[in-house]
Amino acid sequence: MIILFIITGLIFCGASVFCFYKANYCACTQAGQCDNPVNHYWLGAMLNALISLALCCFALHVELGTLLWLTLMGNCFLGAFISAKQTKKRQCSKASSTNALLAGETN
Repeated sequence: MIILFIITGLIFCGASVFCFYKANYCACTQAGQCDNPVNHYWLGAMLNALISLALCCFALHVELGTLLWLTLMGNCFLGAFISAKQTKKRQCSKASSTNALLAGETN
C-alpha cells in the first residue's frame, strides 16, 4: 500500500512539473494572450504538488514524506530540464543542417 501511495505521488509530481513548465512557456511566449490558461496551469501545478505532498506524507509520515516529496519534485524538475535542453539542442542541429542545405554547403 505504501508503494502505491509513493507511485501515485510520483505521478502527481510529474503532472505538477508539466503544468509548471506549460504555464511558464505560455507566459513567456504568448504574454497577454493566454492569461486564463496560465492561471489554470498554475492552479494545476500547485494542486498536483499538494496532492503529491499529501500522498507522500500519508505513506511515510510527515518528516520522511516531505523529504521524499522534495526528492521526487527535484528529480521531476531535473528530468524536465534535461529533456528541454536535449530538445533545444536537437532543434538547433536540425536548423544548422537545414541552413547548410539552403546555402549549398556540404558537411
